[in-house]
Amino acid sequence: MDKFGSKKGLLRYCLDELYCRVGAFRDYTRCDTPPDRLVFVCQGNICRSALAEWVFKGHSDIEAISLGLNTNTGKGANPRLLKIAYETKNIDLSSHKTTSVEDYVPRTGDVFVCMEASHIREIKSLGYNGPFLLLGSFGKKKTFRINDPYSANDTFMTKTIDDIVYHTVELAKSLKR
Repeated sequence: MDKFGSKKGLLRYCLDELYCRVGAFRDYTRCDTPPDRLVFVCQGNICRSALAEWVFKGHSDIEAISLGLNTNTGKGANPRLLKIAYETKNIDLSSHKTTSVEDYVPRTGDVFVCMEASHIREIKSLGYNGPFLLLGSFGKKKTFRINDPYSANDTFMTKTIDDIVYHTVELAKSLKR
C-alpha cells in the first residue's frame, strides 16, 4: 500500500480516476482568471494543505493560505510530516498552525485548491462557490486525488510529500503573472 496509503485509499483513487476519465473533473484543472489568493484545502490542515501552502509561497507571489475541513484552529503540523519533509526536502513546517474552515474569512478572488474531489463537494455544501482546482491536475504526471498520508506508513508519507511538492510547483508555474 506504499502507492495509495491503504486499501480504502486505493479504492478512492480508482473511483476518482474513473470520474476523471468521464470528464467529471474537467472544470477543476485550470484557472481561467488569475487568483488574488489560493486557499489550499484538506481534511485536517496538518499534512497536505499545510505543505502545499508552504511550497506555493516559495514559488509564487500570489497570496496563499490553507485550511482544514475537519480540524480545530491552532494545532501544529503532523510530527511525521515535519520530520520527513525536513529530512527529504529541507521544508520546515514547525511554525504552521491549523485553520478550521469555520475560521476561514473568504475574500473576493479566492480560489480553492483541493487535494480530493470530496473536498470540493464539502466546500460547496458549506455555501462557497469557488472557483475550485484539484492540485494533482497540474503538471505532466496528473493525478486527480492526493490521498491523505496521516495514518499511512513513512514510505507513503514520503511519496505524498514528493507529489505535493511537484504538483504545487507546477501550479505555481501555470499561474505566473
